[in-house]
Amino acid sequence: MNMLTRIALAAAATVVLASSASAADPKDTKVKGKDGKDKAAKSDDEKELLVAPEEAPRRKIYSESDRKRICAKYNGQLIAYYGDVWKVDNCRRRPISDSKTVYGFQRNGQKVVDVDADVVAALREGEALDLNEAEDTARNCKQLEGHYVTFSAVDVYFVEHCKRRMFPDWATYVKHRDRREDKKGEILSLSLVEFDRMPVGQPLPSVVDDLFTKLLTGSAGVEVIPVDEACENLEGKIASYYSRLYRVEKCHKREIVEPDAFIGKNVGAKVTEMKSEQWLSLPDGEPIGVPVKPLPGDGKKTAKK
Repeated sequence: MNMLTRIALAAAATVVLASSASAADPKDTKVKGKDGKDKAAKSDDEKELLVAPEEAPRRKIYSESDRKRICAKYNGQLIAYYGDVWKVDNCRRRPISDSKTVYGFQRNGQKVVDVDADVVAALREGEALDLNEAEDTARNCKQLEGHYVTFSAVDVYFVEHCKRRMFPDWATYVKHRDRREDKKGEILSLSLVEFDRMPVGQPLPSVVDDLFTKLLTGSAGVEVIPVDEACENLEGKIASYYSRLYRVEKCHKREIVEPDAFIGKNVGAKVTEMKSEQWLSLPDGEPIGVPVKPLPGDGKKTAKK
């Protein structure tokens, strides 16, 4: 048998052995344990399972010089480790739980620096930081002058001469915004510090009240129509006219004196918009107080005022 033939046979034998080994059941494969005895090898599924170490890893000890060195590098900055963000303040990392607070710092030019676990471990944890308490991120009235602002996300104000003037209703805000040719009319959210710092001004006059006056005096150019015509498609429904809310019953419009409470008790209620001639032509009924009568099917009983 020549040398080339021997090499070819040896290679073939190696392939066969390798194929046999791969086809064998992994559980039948034996490995040597620490005690020198044979143990069954783990299957692929078993290998994927995480096994707790026999001894807990030792916690790294940081000296005061290490802490001071890391503090000097990051003090006053925003640091992040995975999804957590802190503000390093007096060598302590203060957790920031909401993105609004982070945005408040970024708005003033601060950047978020990604750090490793050693930095987080070296800095002792401090009290949580809330944007409402952050004096150094608060904007002054000059920065907010001429802007629409809110604090509660319900009431809207216009900052004029460093005072916040409240809009009595949404229609007045829209009219004010259109008059300034500011179609977008971005409403900035204030922190508690910013809101408390700004003095209160006189509320802006309501365009709705002015419109109601014109309707009642006949100077708005709206004609009175027959009651049955005005009542058509409104009987038994909830109807709105600008910022006011009514229930139409027996062709009378009964004003809901607490519309926010009514909407809260009747989430998803369908509201029909009332036209000016309908509002003017329908006679007033007895106002509905709180608690209000729920919509049909609610199953709740409440009293009327």
